[in-house]
Amino acid sequence: MMSRSRSRVAEMLAEGRQVIHASMSSLALRIAGLASTFLLGVLLARLLGPAQFGIYGLVTTLAALGMSAGLLGTPQLAVREFSIRKDRGDWAGIRSLFKRFGLATAAASALIAVIAILVGATLDSGDGSTISLLLPGAALMMLIGVTSLLAAELRGLGQLFRGQVMDIFARPVLTLVVMLSLLLAGIGLTATLALWAQVFVALIAAIVSFAWIRGAIPRGEGQTDTLPAIPWAAAALPLGAVDILRQLDGAYGVVMMGWLASDEALGIFRVAVACSVVVAMPVTILHVVLAPRLGPLQKSGRVVELQQLLSRTSMTLVLAVVPITLAAWLIGRDLIELVFGPAYGSAWLPLFLMCVAQLVFAFFGMGPILLAMCEGERHLIRIYLFSVGLGMLAAVPLIMEFGPAGAAAAIILSNGSTGFLSWRWGLRRLGVDSTLLPLLRSAA
Repeated sequence: MMSRSRSRVAEMLAEGRQVIHASMSSLALRIAGLASTFLLGVLLARLLGPAQFGIYGLVTTLAALGMSAGLLGTPQLAVREFSIRKDRGDWAGIRSLFKRFGLATAAASALIAVIAILVGATLDSGDGSTISLLLPGAALMMLIGVTSLLAAELRGLGQLFRGQVMDIFARPVLTLVVMLSLLLAGIGLTATLALWAQVFVALIAAIVSFAWIRGAIPRGEGQTDTLPAIPWAAAALPLGAVDILRQLDGAYGVVMMGWLASDEALGIFRVAVACSVVVAMPVTILHVVLAPRLGPLQKSGRVVELQQLLSRTSMTLVLAVVPITLAAWLIGRDLIELVFGPAYGSAWLPLFLMCVAQLVFAFFGMGPILLAMCEGERHLIRIYLFSVGLGMLAAVPLIMEFGPAGAAAAIILSNGSTGFLSWRWGLRRLGVDSTLLPLLRSAA
């Protein structure tokens, strides 16, 4: 008995060290990528001006929405299924899913790109400006989608570094290098040219990611499936709807600002969104690192360990987000004017409100990820439909009255609703609390 207990303690300590190492590696990558993304945003904001920068941001936001639709929910399903099958040695099943996921998402993304171009052709004013933006936007959508799926599959196989490095580090760094090269060559930068530069970098990232995943899946092991095949389309499509709604949750502010406000106001809001990446960083890191652990813990009935993981994650996120939120309130305007220029000074208030939204989301911890990783995706769809709908309805009068600050205020409503309803589901269905409250109660 004592031997088994010591062995279990040793396993838990080893798992803890692995999580810390993965978190630190992810943190280092994200800090470097964040610095490059931030510098890229500063460069584009200063060179393009509020109006062109707003248009650039709108196209990249719409491309991200199209990417989510084209992926059909396969990234989260890939993390879940690849991690479970790798743990049981089902390499034949992994190879089968890899092929099917790739073919399905390639066809869906191509279809969305064609539809977007055809719609753009009908809406073009005759000067070709709409098509000139849609073509690189469509290409960017497909290439980033490929990289995102391959990255998720790498994370499911336990390769967290390679599963993050392209999206969060290599792409922003290479894009910044390309933009600086164009600037040094004396080429005038426009929103269209900036989009094509993104396409070039995304192509390189997709090629490298594909080479990595091919090397990560053994070809000679597990010639027959050791686990039953999953009805992956039935599981993936709900997750795809969740991905679209999650992407829309983060993008509807930009889209509705493009619809209801001026290009200049859109550019100011886009700067606030770019700065809010800092506060979202700890949330994203822990979600990416810990998501593959949720499914196996719940499947094996290790409820106590699952609860400890969720509560500690919520506590860590709140402690990380609070000081950033205070800094946004106290020195946000001065920092934005110093870095981006006086034209963007009013972005400080929407930035602060988005920090508050992230703080609310951090309190509820990994609630939405818990649903996605523990087969609660259909309920998660209903949660996001309600929350995003609530945010979009609130955004209309708020934007018309308060502009960029109104769009940010609507995000607080949608984030709070998503977190609360996800927390409630986990409590009722799985018997776990995704917030830090159990940790506080045990400490008291």
